[in-house]
Amino acid sequence: MAILFGTNRQFNLERLPFSVAGAFLSIYQDVEDKNLYFTICRSEGGMMERPKLLKLTFLADGEELPFIYECDAAKLTVTTKKGTAEFTYEEEDIMRVRVTGITLRVFFDTQMHEGGVERAPGEVEMAFNLLGKLLFKQLSGKMENNARWNFREVCPFPFSVELSPGGGTSGECAIHEYYTNVVSKKSYAPFDEAYAAMFARFVKFTGNYAPVAIQYRDMAERAMWVVWQSRLGPRGGHGGLKDTAVYMHKLFLDRAFGWQQCFHAIASANNAKEAWRLLLSFFHYQDAAGGIPDNISDLNQYVWISTKPPLYGFACCFVLDHFDTSTLTREDYAALYEKLTRFTAWWFTHHDHAKTGIPAYYHVDESGYDESALFDGGLPLQAPDLQAYVVMLCEACSRLAALLDDRAGADRWAGESKRVLDFLVNDLWDGSKFRAKLPATGKYYSCNSLALLQPVMLGSRLPKEILRVIAERVADPEEFLTDFGMATENLKSPEFMMRSFTRGPVIAPAQMLILLGLYEGGEKETARTVAARYLNALLAEGLALAVHPYRVEPVTGDQIVEFRGGMSVTFPFTAWAASIFLALAGYIMR
Repeated sequence: MAILFGTNRQFNLERLPFSVAGAFLSIYQDVEDKNLYFTICRSEGGMMERPKLLKLTFLADGEELPFIYECDAAKLTVTTKKGTAEFTYEEEDIMRVRVTGITLRVFFDTQMHEGGVERAPGEVEMAFNLLGKLLFKQLSGKMENNARWNFREVCPFPFSVELSPGGGTSGECAIHEYYTNVVSKKSYAPFDEAYAAMFARFVKFTGNYAPVAIQYRDMAERAMWVVWQSRLGPRGGHGGLKDTAVYMHKLFLDRAFGWQQCFHAIASANNAKEAWRLLLSFFHYQDAAGGIPDNISDLNQYVWISTKPPLYGFACCFVLDHFDTSTLTREDYAALYEKLTRFTAWWFTHHDHAKTGIPAYYHVDESGYDESALFDGGLPLQAPDLQAYVVMLCEACSRLAALLDDRAGADRWAGESKRVLDFLVNDLWDGSKFRAKLPATGKYYSCNSLALLQPVMLGSRLPKEILRVIAERVADPEEFLTDFGMATENLKSPEFMMRSFTRGPVIAPAQMLILLGLYEGGEKETARTVAARYLNALLAEGLALAVHPYRVEPVTGDQIVEFRGGMSVTFPFTAWAASIFLALAGYIMR
């Protein structure tokens, strides 16, 4: 298996941590000081608040050593001129460390009420505010610590744990990560066996995905690893996760978002059962009215400020149309049908306070176009992309009802799907693009956002003349097409702004939804042409949520202040973009 990230490689651990599926304890390289750190991927805020939790230093004879590193899917190897330090996982909550010829120092700069104690010979426990605990368990070699209590700060003085070979050639420890209490194991697997077993878990996971063309294989392997390591689930009755979900990133926005699970499901081309589980994963948090939260984390945080775009119908239909569904049962269909019908009814009830029969956005985050010019005319907004989502929600409900032999339900939901589609095509299409409608006044609103072309995700459900117009516009370098894919704002728009998320940059979800729709609608050449540009951009820039096709603002000429250490991307190496890469490479570019 290839080296995925490393020093002097195309991509390094400044962009994402070394980790595995289910693990919160991870290793990250800081973009500024270039040191490696243990971090626990939990945070009260969306962005990681303590990425530099425990500093890692490599020493020989008391001298700090410069280092390089490389990692594959299950092992990180740090190399110095005197020896190596290796990191792998025995289980999702047990990291393993082996040093050969050098000493590893783990430095803890404590905060008030945090803890550090040698609780038994060869066992050092650290306790962190909000983040949980770590137990360092010596297995061989020598392990020392200098923890001392500071009564004035109600925590230990800053202290270190050091692992060295002692009198032998190597030293090893296990690091348990947990919330409350843990008892060390009576025996641990040999380091190399632990590595091999964890590596085998990743290899098994890669079977969920379709093969890709040779030019995409290296990045596809990275993409599968990013998704795999971002999977986090329940921890023995502790924490707020009720089922395994895919976090967006373990450092930047370290939580799971509802509609992102749909993208992960669509990408899981070879495993309909897993795709279905992903579609159901957020419905564990469904409220009595039928809504689901925007995002969740294991810190019992279920964020209800808004919700995310209702992509579940589109994803459900994609699975039914393109996956081998022989593993799905009547119980599977019934479980999603019950949840999805309540969710769809919630959109009609709680997003249509004007009682027009057509849902509207009440918060920009419900659209996925957070800063878009789409909302410059105000809210609530009967946006065309929302109507496309609702068309697919109703169609999915209809198809699930049919699979459950509920003919009346199938007909009713099919009728709702057609009614909303008719509104979209007959009321919101103006001949060159879709427009939005303000339910409070009945007035139409238009802008230059790519969002107004996104209903093309409906594919062949739209009239051919609409498909053709949209295909021409997204492939026009005078309108939306850049070398990196489709910009989120018309390239000639006075609203175009690279220092944004959805007023210019090329964003992953829009590429996938529009390109899948064009491909399904028969505009395959256009879909493949644009997809090739976008995938090639990700090969160069990494699996970023948003890519900047320009280094200066086209309107003002101002230099772009780039995200994190000069990278021309927003949120580098997200699991979200990873699944979109896999879906486009495995389906449109197959």
